[in-house]
Amino acid sequence: MPRARNAENEVQRCAQERYRDRLRGQKRPEADAVDTALAAALAVYRHTAEQLGSEKDVRRSDGLELMAINYLVSRGYSLRMAERQVRRRVRRLDVQDVVPLVSGASQSAVPNSACKPS
Repeated sequence: MPRARNAENEVQRCAQERYRDRLRGQKRPEADAVDTALAAALAVYRHTAEQLGSEKDVRRSDGLELMAINYLVSRGYSLRMAERQVRRRVRRLDVQDVVPLVSGASQSAVPNSACKPS
């Protein structure tokens, strides 16, 4: 739910609105969109590893989850709640619907990538 406008913050609000308009014009994602994309990619990575039975890649996914949990705990969040939220994002129930979204043709969008299509 949007907050009510505050006259004291109007200048900053207008500046933020202009900034977001500029980002939209450049088709440049904001940090929250990038964070969501990374979570979706990790969810698909884990799902694929589980489907293929790759214990090594499941362990890698576990390690990445643990790093995210550690980061949140270091920022003052509860260990239990951090674990819950990270796992909820990575082990999502709709992962099958996310697979085509993260598996698009973006190879050319990563310049100088060491990844070679197989």
